[in-house]
Order: sequence, then C-alpha cells, then structure tokens
Amino acid sequence: MPAGVRLLSVLLFDEYAVIGLFIGALITSPAIATNLTESLVISLISALNPYIAIHITKRLLKVDDLLKKLGAKELILMGLFSAIFNCLSHHLYFYWEGMNESSWANCATMFVGDLLGITITLVLFNMSLKFIRKSTLTTTQ
Repeated sequence: MPAGVRLLSVLLFDEYAVIGLFIGALITSPAIATNLTESLVISLISALNPYIAIHITKRLLKVDDLLKKLGAKELILMGLFSAIFNCLSHHLYFYWEGMNESSWANCATMFVGDLLGITITLVLFNMSLKFIRKSTLTTTQ
C-alpha cells in the first residue's frame, strides 16, 4: 500500500488502521509462502511506521484527536517522520537479515518515493479537509 495512504489511514483510524494495514500487508506479502517470519516482520514494520510518526508528531506539536490544529506544518512533519521511519526501519531489518535490499541507495530511493507519495496524498487530504470544514461552517450558520 502506498505510504501516503498508510499515513492517512492511521491519521484517521488510529489503531484500527494499524491492524488493517498489518493484515493487508501480510495477506499480500509475496514471501508468505516461503518465509512466514520475514512476512510478519515486514508487515509489522509497514503497519507501525505511520502510527509512530503520527503519534510523535501529534505529541510534539500538540495536535488533538479531532485534528483541529492540523495544518501544513504538522502534515509536512508527519510525512517526513513517516518516510524516515519507513526507509530506515526497512533498511535496518534488511541489513540485519543480510538481504540484498540493504544498500543505502535503496534506502534513499525508498525515502524519496515515500516522501513524494506522502506529499501528494497529504496535499489532497489537506485540500479536502479545508473544503469540508468550509462547507460545514457555511451550512451551520
């Protein structure tokens, strides 16, 4: 699942999204038929990274659960933390297991791809959120 969609899912659905992302990543893992442990660890890494990034950012920047103080700065930091956590945790796991995917070039590629995908997804989410807030304010007045 794209990094931006994972981040947005956790932003909206919190722990339920982590459970869904873990199960979805596990089901779609190509390695599940050959190496269950590898599939479990990679699925867990993929599901937990956006959760960690969001909760660190929300705590540091004092964003409430209703996302009232969620702005561009908070979204940028959530996306940046998520991309960093995702590429580094995958890289460290691949390095630890001695897999070929552990090169720093692959880590950098994953970071850039995640960051671009997260940016596109969060910009669209932010625009949608502003539109929803604006239409809610105009209908309640």
